[in-house]
Amino acid sequence: MKLGKIVFAQRTISAAVMSLGLVVSGGALAGSFTFSTTAEWATGVLTNTNGLPPPATGNGHVRLDEVVLTPFNHIWVAMSGRGTAVRINTDHQDADKRVTLAESAAGNGAVYGEYRTAPQGQATDPSRTTVDKNGDVWVGNRAQANAQQGGSVVKLSATPTGTTSTGVWNGSNFNVLDWNNAGGADTLGGKSTAADSAVSLYVRTPGTANRTLAVDANNDVWVGGYNNKLHQKLDGTTGVAIGAPVDLGANSGYGGLIDGNGVLWSAGWANGSLSRYDPATGISTDHNVGGGSYGLAVDSKGNVYNGHLNNAVSKLDSAGNLLWTKTYAGGNQNRGIAVTPDDNVWIANSGTNTVSRLNSDGILLQTITVEMNPMGISVDSKGKVWAVNYGSGSASRIDPATNLVDLTVELGGGNPYNYSDMTGTVVSGTTSPSGTWRKVMNGGVAGADWDEIFYNEETEGAVPGTTGLLIEVRAADLLGDLTSEAWTTVISGNDVNLTGKFLEVRATLTRPGNSNLTPVLSDLRINFAGDNVVPEPGTLALLAAALISAAGLRRRQR
Repeated sequence: MKLGKIVFAQRTISAAVMSLGLVVSGGALAGSFTFSTTAEWATGVLTNTNGLPPPATGNGHVRLDEVVLTPFNHIWVAMSGRGTAVRINTDHQDADKRVTLAESAAGNGAVYGEYRTAPQGQATDPSRTTVDKNGDVWVGNRAQANAQQGGSVVKLSATPTGTTSTGVWNGSNFNVLDWNNAGGADTLGGKSTAADSAVSLYVRTPGTANRTLAVDANNDVWVGGYNNKLHQKLDGTTGVAIGAPVDLGANSGYGGLIDGNGVLWSAGWANGSLSRYDPATGISTDHNVGGGSYGLAVDSKGNVYNGHLNNAVSKLDSAGNLLWTKTYAGGNQNRGIAVTPDDNVWIANSGTNTVSRLNSDGILLQTITVEMNPMGISVDSKGKVWAVNYGSGSASRIDPATNLVDLTVELGGGNPYNYSDMTGTVVSGTTSPSGTWRKVMNGGVAGADWDEIFYNEETEGAVPGTTGLLIEVRAADLLGDLTSEAWTTVISGNDVNLTGKFLEVRATLTRPGNSNLTPVLSDLRINFAGDNVVPEPGTLALLAAALISAAGLRRRQR
């Protein structure tokens, strides 16, 4: 039905139409989508944000949550024995609390895919991962230690757009695709012969036997070699080196992370020490913590925890001052370590097949039995804890509410390793806390014209200090085509200048890792226009009611 061809008393119905955000004029329908209340924000998708009213009275405003976790529903596991990385669905549910290889062969969705970490003919033995702000992962190949060719790191995409692994178990792996390296085309870097579109970058690095991997606030990655101690920052998009390599000395090259102050921490293993490097000043300092310095984690206050092979754990403040080193019952060959939102510390005891839960003072709260030789520990988007079991070839999910394993995923051997960030909680929650609000709006017809956008017109809207608020949009005529469209940054008061039946808006809120401030998105309005735009059913019904009422009023006036 073409609304513009229906004859109505325009002046009589204008108030009713305008109250719906719609204006009929000259055969076309103009309108707007407005968000300013808790209920309206809730129609979109809030990730690490909330649309609750501010502490005082008032309408709902989008703010960052106090505790920020990874926004992604997957973990990346380095399979050192297969030269691959596996991506697992952290939200998977199974009635038996165990996903077998037979179930995976039937394509039950627990595993998204498995991907090579280097071209064929190149050494692999991947053991470390770090997840970036896009949910993609960097994986280091620790067996690449050739001084002339250097080490290597691969970047794998969580959103591949072409041919990719299905994640179905085929008897030896989860459908790993070929990377034949014909003619040695990718030996010195590149991905030209990789069949899997998830392979985004393959970079040779000055550091050899890479074990330290950490993503910074700009989404660039630091890669550190254990053999020669050289640490290099790479552009997170292109893999191009940024600046000169930095030699962090003997007390570096193992576990790594970047804290909320942008400081790079690198564990020293054999020397029982940590290296603390501040890229802003170029100053590197060493910190003795005891024997077998392995995995690293950081809490909400910026304190750094270091697990030791000698059955202890150390806590340091963000300046590098040692607060304490403690042993605890059941600790044995402690490797991976992670911190949950309550600032409890979780440690993988590879020698006792257990995971220990400590409070922030190092007091043992619980010991949870998992499977053989847990190495890696990480926290997912629901705050659950994952342990990667090297000896049994599996991954176990622990529910902190019960201290019980509620899911185990069989990985078919492969020696899963990585005691580093598998989920993205470190970069999303500590290094560079961020959250989003997203909403898809329906303009009614193909080619709808999206006009001006306005936001934070209310006085409550604010971007204090060093926080950030980024508004982006993209449009397409088909809903399924939105994800392939590039985001366009928009500023309040400007014309969106996009056409398409559907418009998606994304608000990204950020704060520094050492801050508890939050930006505030208090209100948002987007105007649109298009020939013969048909409102959504609920709006159309309200409009019809208004028009009928107006028609009745006109008859009474006669």
